[in-house]
Amino acid sequence: MQSINILHWWDAAWDEGLWYAPWSKAIDGLTAAQAAWSPAPGRHSIWAILNHICFWREHALRTLRGDRPAPDEVERRNFESPDEITEPAWHATRQRFASLHEQVRAVIADPAGDLSRIRYLIPRDSYHIGQIMYIRAMQGLPAIE
Repeated sequence: MQSINILHWWDAAWDEGLWYAPWSKAIDGLTAAQAAWSPAPGRHSIWAILNHICFWREHALRTLRGDRPAPDEVERRNFESPDEITEPAWHATRQRFASLHEQVRAVIADPAGDLSRIRYLIPRDSYHIGQIMYIRAMQGLPAIE
């Protein structure tokens, strides 16, 4: 029963939102420049936050497979800024986000799936989507309903 509720929430967070904008729509319509914009020096951009979400999803999936991260990987890849600010690079990041959503969904949907790490992604990723929504607002972009 637990995996059914988590799967419902996972899908709803992506498609409809859980009291906030759907994850899939939070980054819709953004250009690479808008995604890379930072509100102040030392603050994260939408792109860096999305890379952070993706990194921790990858980390959770790898951990479930028994893979050990490199000792410096978290420091190196956490909130990673893009190497190049181009539309193809931004598109690739958006595709990575969507692909990881489906990979995590598959673990949740599997009755034998280990949810010990996965279940924490919903509140965690929701928090970060909220940050993305604030950065969108700081840029004067319309709210996502």
